[in-house]
Amino acid sequence: MKLLRGFLIFVLLAGAVQSAHSFGIEGSFSTSYESSEEKGGKTEGTWENTLILDNVKLINPYLGFNFHGTYSEEEGESFTDIYSAYLEFTSFERALEIKLGRFSFMGNRFLTLDGAEATVRTDWSFGVTAFGGKPQLFNTDDRKINIDETLRDTGDRLYGGRIFLNGVKNYSGYVSYSKEEDGDRTIQELAGIGLGRRFVSLRDKTVFLSLDGKIDYDMEDNDIYRGMARVYARHKKLGLIADATRIRVEDGAERHRNLIISNFSSGKEDRYSYTVEYALTDHYTVYQGTTHVVLLNNFGEWVTGDIYKFGANVNHFKSHGLTSNIEVYLYDGSDSEANGVSFSLDWSILRELRFSFEAEYVGRSEIKNGTVGMDKEESIYSIYGELEYDVIKDLTLGVYAENNRETRYLPENRYGVKATYSF
Repeated sequence: MKLLRGFLIFVLLAGAVQSAHSFGIEGSFSTSYESSEEKGGKTEGTWENTLILDNVKLINPYLGFNFHGTYSEEEGESFTDIYSAYLEFTSFERALEIKLGRFSFMGNRFLTLDGAEATVRTDWSFGVTAFGGKPQLFNTDDRKINIDETLRDTGDRLYGGRIFLNGVKNYSGYVSYSKEEDGDRTIQELAGIGLGRRFVSLRDKTVFLSLDGKIDYDMEDNDIYRGMARVYARHKKLGLIADATRIRVEDGAERHRNLIISNFSSGKEDRYSYTVEYALTDHYTVYQGTTHVVLLNNFGEWVTGDIYKFGANVNHFKSHGLTSNIEVYLYDGSDSEANGVSFSLDWSILRELRFSFEAEYVGRSEIKNGTVGMDKEESIYSIYGELEYDVIKDLTLGVYAENNRETRYLPENRYGVKATYSF
């Protein structure tokens, strides 16, 4: 109830000062009850309240306040997590921006910084950002994916800066530096660079090409810590996406990966992939993709594998409020083999009623060379569904349910109800 009381107090104070200042408030408050069953049959009930204030204009348009926090109760214990709470000053045309408080670090919603960040945009096609404070990693995944066991320990200070391109048509780019320390010990010292370029056919606008890349180099280990290079091209109905990515899940990287990978990966991965897609009509697109992975598994061994994907996308959103995807894939790895299928659906049945569903099944797993990521011939699956209904304009009620088998980062069963009020 602490978060709820704080929310009510904030609204009352907002109303009291609204007449004296240019004050606006937007955001949401949600409350939910969830029951989950962990491996071993243990059942837990959690009541959670979430308050989000989205750029509340204390002095419009210059000074705003942002907040995202949760208060939950589980088995008689209460927990409070503040993901962000900061003041933000913005000058005319965003020439100067200052954040003070707790905020997401460089767009990473998992890593927060308790401190300050200042950005200056010049008239000479570049800008500068400087930051400093105490870092902290949070698990903010809406699906309650259990990545807490992999999140790394953070230091007591993080500081650095970035110089970036500003207002250069069709180009983006930056160079950056950051250092994270704990006492006299250096945890990370990273030098980064990124560059992007968009190309569009001036003649018929049917050809599109974009190139993007970024690298963070670890100056302590003399190695690439993480990075990405991507090519996206489209000509009429034919599209191509090719990328190379190095991720480190211990820094809170997204886990939108196939179960056959996420179930036995330690989180250190290199991925090289391409996807070719063809639009059969305005509503149906088919694609084929291949991903080569190099990863460190849970047993400290570097393994490789190839995922061959075949899928289709359906888009009837304008006519029926429906989008969907179905995909089958084959995994051929140095330590195991498996086949899988996934399906997702987002459907606005009515303007007030929405349904979403996603599922993935992996079967026929066979172990090679005695390495065990799963038992032989064991299948794994994940199923999730959610239904939302707008009772009135600003009040939404929802129910959701999830069932998983032999998944490392998900509970066995999870279901709950949720109410969200937007203001």
